[in-house]
Amino acid sequence: MLADIADDGLLAEAAALAGAFVAIVQHSGRRGTHEEFETLVRGLEDAGVEYPENVYVQALLTPATRQQIADFAQEFEEAPAQSIFNDFKMAALNRCAQAAEWLAAHATPEAAAEVKASIVAVCRLVAAASKEEGAMNNAPGNVDDFEVSAIDQVSRALGIG
Repeated sequence: MLADIADDGLLAEAAALAGAFVAIVQHSGRRGTHEEFETLVRGLEDAGVEYPENVYVQALLTPATRQQIADFAQEFEEAPAQSIFNDFKMAALNRCAQAAEWLAAHATPEAAAEVKASIVAVCRLVAAASKEEGAMNNAPGNVDDFEVSAIDQVSRALGIG
């Protein structure tokens, strides 16, 4: 159920950027990075299943979002330069803040909370995706301090906590 919610793709872009920010905050090698971006797509699919009646959650994953995430996976196969990472981080957090403002103006508080919770849950899934490099990084659920900080920043940008 993909309804036109007249957000010009804002919510989907916020979700994609937030998940990608968490994926690139700690580089995990080529295979690990692709796994994180695949987890981002699966997490957004799962959010749609969890909230089938919430048109805003349904709008988080569109064909354009899928393509954007695939492009990010290619772009960030190698660790980005610090300046590129910083610009990406600011874009992600700004988009999340804009999404929170849009939701406050257009969605019920319950629907907005479900969207925000979905985005943060997807970020947690991305962080928990297994990493490629190093014996200590191969365990699922291995989330480092950088990823925890990134998720906290996304949560704050969305107006949670």
